[in-house]
Amino acid sequence: MSAVELRNLKKSYGQVAVVHGVNLTVQQGEFLALVGPSGCGKSTLLRMIAGLETVTSGEIQFDGKVVNSLDPKQRNIAMVFQNYALYPHMTVRENMSLNLRLSGIAKPDIQTRVDEAARLLHIEAIMERRPSQLSGGQRQRVAMGRAIVRNPGVFLFDEPLSNLDAKLRVMMRAEIKALHQKVRTTSIYVTHDQIEAMTLADRIAVLNGGRIEQIGTPIELYNNPTNRFVAGFIGSPAMNFIPGKVVNGQAIVQQAVDALPPIPIPDLPEGTEVEFGLRPEHLSLTKEAGLPAVVRQVDQTGSQTHIVADVFGQSMTVVLDGMVMLVPDDNIKISAKIEDIYLFTASDGKAVGSRPEPRIREKIA
Repeated sequence: MSAVELRNLKKSYGQVAVVHGVNLTVQQGEFLALVGPSGCGKSTLLRMIAGLETVTSGEIQFDGKVVNSLDPKQRNIAMVFQNYALYPHMTVRENMSLNLRLSGIAKPDIQTRVDEAARLLHIEAIMERRPSQLSGGQRQRVAMGRAIVRNPGVFLFDEPLSNLDAKLRVMMRAEIKALHQKVRTTSIYVTHDQIEAMTLADRIAVLNGGRIEQIGTPIELYNNPTNRFVAGFIGSPAMNFIPGKVVNGQAIVQQAVDALPPIPIPDLPEGTEVEFGLRPEHLSLTKEAGLPAVVRQVDQTGSQTHIVADVFGQSMTVVLDGMVMLVPDDNIKISAKIEDIYLFTASDGKAVGSRPEPRIREKIA
């Protein structure tokens, strides 16, 4: 396994800059996810690490060695793509062994590596089939097997599950996580799906406009986002935002002063515009003081009820445990505990203050 370090990495296409001075270190054996909206530069960053894109400026280092000028074959990486990239005329075994055969590795060693990878991925029964005879999940396992047999220093994943249906994605996430726990190869995983990143990664780097907004563990990003962008991107359904203002050293919702608990903000000037951040799963319904809302949509998932409501002319999502019987046009009041409220300055989106550590359930004895 290799440690990967990016130093002030930049990429431009002509006059258009798409990656702006990224600095990032991935430790040996770590699983790091790169997430962000479409066009944020995450796939470009991955392709530069792989050697498939040239670097405009900055350095890429593997174990302290600069690899900018090395081609992909010399970097000891293996890449798994979203489109599988399997040869249709070859069997699974032939697809998995091709790169080893081209590298001149002895046949007994090739067979040993391929058989070990097949056992890891539970695909022993399909080794003589061709890609056209496989399901999407089986094809993705084969693509991963082809990467595993090379014993690379770094695995690079470029949205490998985006072509699978929802059920298969969940299953393959579990398999990728289990695989990493077994082989512990340094892995960099690009996805636009933040749930995928949260469940797979040791750490997540959130990209926006070619820059890293924040790097941390999934829980760090969820509980203490450094700005409004990260707060709105991490978490599903996405965080709600309500405008407020600093009055007499407290952040309040002006349209309904008693709707949410005022938050002491002694360091912000009087009149500073702020935004209250409210995660859907932290909200509840109340008969007391709360945000007045009108129900617009109710989705029952069985274990939860998802409510979309109109609050001060904007949409707000509430997630409640169990089945709550509401219908469109019902009037409700929404409340939140002060420890569950995030606060951001409206001018630059920066987080204000710090929040307590997340509540963690005690383990069952």
